[in-house]
Amino acid sequence: MDPSRPPLGRGSFLSSSVHAGTALLLLLVLLRLPISISPRATAPATLADQRPQEPQQQACDPASPLDCADPRLFHLMMRRAIEAFQDVHFARFGRPVPGDPPSSSCDMAWRARSDSDDPSKATTKDYRRFAVARDPRTCAYSVLSIGEYHSGPNARKPRRAATNATIAPPPPPALSRSQFARGSYLAYLGGGDRCKPMPHYLRSLLCALAETRYLNRTLVLDLTLCLAASYAAAGTGGMPEEGKRLAFYVDVDHLNSQVPIIEESQFWADWDRWGVQGQLRARLVEDTRVPPVKFSKVRDTLIVRKFGDVEPGNYWYNVCEGEAKGVLRPMRRAIRWAPSLMHIVDDIVTRMQPDFDSVHIDSNGDDLRRRVEEVLDAGRQVYVAGEGVNSALVEALKAKLTVHHLGEFEDLWGTDSKWFLEMRRLNGGVPVEFDGYMREVVDREVFLRGKKKAEVLR
Repeated sequence: MDPSRPPLGRGSFLSSSVHAGTALLLLLVLLRLPISISPRATAPATLADQRPQEPQQQACDPASPLDCADPRLFHLMMRRAIEAFQDVHFARFGRPVPGDPPSSSCDMAWRARSDSDDPSKATTKDYRRFAVARDPRTCAYSVLSIGEYHSGPNARKPRRAATNATIAPPPPPALSRSQFARGSYLAYLGGGDRCKPMPHYLRSLLCALAETRYLNRTLVLDLTLCLAASYAAAGTGGMPEEGKRLAFYVDVDHLNSQVPIIEESQFWADWDRWGVQGQLRARLVEDTRVPPVKFSKVRDTLIVRKFGDVEPGNYWYNVCEGEAKGVLRPMRRAIRWAPSLMHIVDDIVTRMQPDFDSVHIDSNGDDLRRRVEEVLDAGRQVYVAGEGVNSALVEALKAKLTVHHLGEFEDLWGTDSKWFLEMRRLNGGVPVEFDGYMREVVDREVFLRGKKKAEVLR
């Protein structure tokens, strides 16, 4: 699965113009042309210009707010960024906005790639404050300095509040009988997928989505799930946890854009009002071996697949096996991780800077340090991920590497973090635990952002 990352920057990015502007700026750097740019274009010479002139008044007030939207200042800031960070492969720049103080600073955001040889590689974000001076006589711009990472918060696009991508969507207005009857639905009842590990649950969900798409129907889906005991926090007794919202983990808004979904409780409430009157037809399929081609032409309002009680034959993903395998292909592109989790991934990568290597450890033993050092280059900044990471290993690796791991970024989901406060508000005031599967998703996604990636397996 390759979840997508949200764009950065306040306002729209200037994709095509920035690429052209960046190329021009790189040429200017090579030619070593002066960097001072005046906000006023020089007017063509006229006869009147040859006459003696009275001394001119000051062209501008340096104490007035900067015009950060001035294209000439924008290009100057881009040029200075390219000069200052020669190891960074810039992808695009955002429009500068006033900094603090507005009379002498502008904030600008950008996205950069960690590998210029791979244009499809995910980008990382940064936003910095540029100290800008103006000549008191000509008002020509010059950039005095560029701040540290995240020093320009005014250029950061505010995160969206409650959206379908972060939390389960609120129930839509009640449908009329005619609206409900015009729809066609597919429902899965029962099965042994509840409280199973997330890879198992997602495999079954992808199968249900594939059959729904094939039949051109709306999927009746429970938007809560039971989190397996293996993801429970230490000291909690290791019990499965019911009532977890699917949207804590998956981008539900994107999911619904790929295959129409109706929330299970809402659907059955509507069916109890109209379907049980006998005027809307339903078809029951009790054998998972019956492929969808057998009932793809039926006109019944509802098709119900009913799963038994015997495992593993009652797993949803069995529907996509056997004869159906040729027509039901898992919709992997339908699954994206929740934006709330991907924001944490972006923040971790930004703190480390984009140029880092990563290693995923699924092993242990006395020779683990040696095996890790064999696959990495000494002196590099490294993110270590996986189940085999512990404090002793991290300390040992610091002798030759600059080491980072998930545990050092706990403030991003702690009780004072934006993630915690947002999730609690969206969960009706009930705090949401950053559970084991959330940690696994974030850890793996940061690992995948590394420039050089290695795995140490059992």
